[in-house]
Amino acid sequence: MTSSGKLMYESLSLLADPMAAEPYRLRSRLPGGAEAQGVDLNALSRGESQTKRPIQFDAAQGSKATNILWTQLVTPVCVSGRVIRILSESEVSGWSTYPVEVFDPEGELLADYHGLVVTGGVCDADFSRSAVITKPPPAPRGKSYDVYKGLFFDEDQWDGSDMFWVGGVRVVVDKVKTVFEKSGIENVAFTPLPEREIRVRHVR
Repeated sequence: MTSSGKLMYESLSLLADPMAAEPYRLRSRLPGGAEAQGVDLNALSRGESQTKRPIQFDAAQGSKATNILWTQLVTPVCVSGRVIRILSESEVSGWSTYPVEVFDPEGELLADYHGLVVTGGVCDADFSRSAVITKPPPAPRGKSYDVYKGLFFDEDQWDGSDMFWVGGVRVVVDKVKTVFEKSGIENVAFTPLPEREIRVRHVR
C-alpha cells in the first residue's frame, strides 16, 4: 500500500456502479421524509445508524438479479449472501450489513440479500492535488467542460480499512478488487483513484 512511506494511490479503486442496463435497479419503499422518522439510508450505508427492521426495496428497472444490486439513490447498495461470504472468507475489513428485503418485478422476495455498510474511515477528498483537464464538448454544439482527474484524500483520516469512504464514494484496496474479480462478482466497476474524473462544477 505504501512505497517509502508514500501511499500508492494506484492500489486503491472506487467501488462503483457500472450503470449496466440488465441488472435490477432497486427503489426503496421508504416514504418521502423517512429521514425525519429516523431512517437515513445514507447513514445506514456508512454505519452511522442501525435498523432492526428490514429496509424494503423493489426492482424498478432491469431484468435480472446479480450479486450486487445498485439503487436509484446514490449511496445504498444491496449485495447477495455470496458477496458476504467472499468478504468474510477473504478477511476483508471495513464493512458490515443491515437487513433488507428485495423484491423482483413480480413482487417475489429475492432470498439472501443484505444492505452493504462500509464502516471504514470517512476521508475528505483533496481536489487541490487533482489535475484540472478541459474536456471537448460532448455534442457538436455543446460546450467544453473541466474535470478533476485523480481522487486524493486526507490520508490521516484513513483507518487502514480495506473498504472506506473518500468524499462520499466507496474506496477499496487491491485485495477487494482481486477477490471480486477472481470470484466473478458482476455488476461492479473498479476505477483506480488516479484515473477517476469528476466535473469541477459538481464539486462543492
